[in-house]
Amino acid sequence: MRQTTKALRVPRPSKEEIRDYAYHLYVQSGCVPGHDAENWLEAESCLRANIPREHTRSRLHRHMQRT
Repeated sequence: MRQTTKALRVPRPSKEEIRDYAYHLYVQSGCVPGHDAENWLEAESCLRANIPREHTRSRLHRHMQRT
């Protein structure tokens, strides 16, 4: 008998969850305007990967090094 492997389906985060996480990223980056789409996509990716907000602190350090 042949077995098929079903792809794991990761539940999509709600728009509210993404918005809240994106706002957290905005604050972590020093409230720099103009990165709405970037924050949204990163928030969605982090939520799908189950990355807690506490682990996004390094993002602030990366941002500060660029300026």
